[in-house]
Formats: sequence, C-alpha cells, structure tokens
Amino acid sequence: MRLKGKIAVVTGASRGLGRGIAIRFAEEGCSIAVNYLTSEQAANEVKDLIEEKGVRAITCKADVSSRSQVKEMLQQTNEHLGGIDILVNNAGVGKNTPFEEITDDEWDQIMDLNLKAAFICCQEVFPYMKKQGSGRIINMASAAGQYHGPEIVHYAVSKAGLISLTKVIARHGAPHNIMVNAIAPGIILTDMTREELKTPLGSKIVDMTLLKRPGEIADVANSCLLLASDEQNYITGHVVSVSGGACLG
Repeated sequence: MRLKGKIAVVTGASRGLGRGIAIRFAEEGCSIAVNYLTSEQAANEVKDLIEEKGVRAITCKADVSSRSQVKEMLQQTNEHLGGIDILVNNAGVGKNTPFEEITDDEWDQIMDLNLKAAFICCQEVFPYMKKQGSGRIINMASAAGQYHGPEIVHYAVSKAGLISLTKVIARHGAPHNIMVNAIAPGIILTDMTREELKTPLGSKIVDMTLLKRPGEIADVANSCLLLASDEQNYITGHVVSVSGGACLG
C-alpha cells in the first residue's frame, strides 16, 4: 500500500490516462477526488471502482480552466476527504490541425485547458500543501512538448509550456517539501488513440519509438505512482519521459 492514507485530486479522471491513474492510486490505498467535465456517468463508474478498492472517493465536476470551479473542487476534496496530498494535472485536449489553419479560438482552447488550467490548479492547491508541509504535484506533459511535434503546433507548445511551468513551480515548492514533476507520455494505447494507431500517421508515430510499439496506460500510471509515493523523496523539477525511447533528451 504505497499511498496508504493519502488523498489525491486527479483532473480529467473519468476516462483514459486519468482513469487509469486514479484506479492505480486507489489500489495503493489512496482516496481520490475524481474530476470530470462532461460525463457524470463515467465519473461515477470510476468512483465505484475506486471504492471497491476499500478507499474513499468523490466526484467533482469542474472546468479546471476556471479558477472559481477549481477553488470549489479543492474545497470539496478537503472537506469530504480530509486534505490534499497529491495533485495530478491530467486534464487536457489535443487537435490535429495544420499550422496555417489554427484559429485564435482553437489556440486559446488548447492553451486554457493544457496550460492555464494546470497553473490555476497548482496555484490554488499550494496553500493546502504548504499548511501541511508536504505535497506532490504531477503534471501530464507530452513527448510532443519535448520534440516540438510539427503536426500539432498548439498542442506541442502548450505541453512545452507545461514542462517549463513544472520546473518553475518546483522552485517555489521546494522550501515547503512540495515536489513537482511531469510525466511526458509518447503514444499510449487508449480509447482515444486506438483508431489513430491504425492510420499511417499512427504507424509513423510508433516507428519513432525505439521499442516500436505503443505504451500502455499502466506504464504512465506506474510512473505517476513512483513520483507520488514516499519511495522517492529527492526527485523534483524533473520530466519523466514515458515514450518508448521516442525522446532521449
């Protein structure tokens, strides 16, 4: 039980990577605030799966790019679960739009959810973690933000910004024993990427990896688990590339 007694907020936890991370944390004894935006049914299903592990869970509907909604989500977590030890900024969105066709509205949407939302969540969770003298923040970046993917300009820029945000906030967290790191997944097999992997572009992305295969949700969830657990107490400001060797820097 590597997270026994801990409490985590996982944004975008109703599906995909967020769902996998939330359930994996629960298996290790962590109570979870399941953040979602659109599907209450999916969030409740994750909540039920978490509670089956013998830990507590709540669902929190919130647009994490809205400061007022983030404040309410964190207050609910603190009141109902009794604190916040871990924050996983997983919520995000991506669109494959050619560079010259990206609109201002689409750029703003990507930046709001992928970068601004993580900034707001980090800023608002800091008082809780500072008060208790510890905390772990894990930001879900992307290999696209490391190799500056040309096919998804706004997405790559938002994730590169998130990597920079991670390193900057790690400086502010260190005096309070708040460790801030990022995970940068490459191509991971999820319900969102399953069809993409069958396309020529999907094959091209897989071929960029040294391992010549997509990763699994468990690969990302277990990397998050290490950063969230007390098994490590000396990693902060770091980016863990879970990309099958697509990014070596």
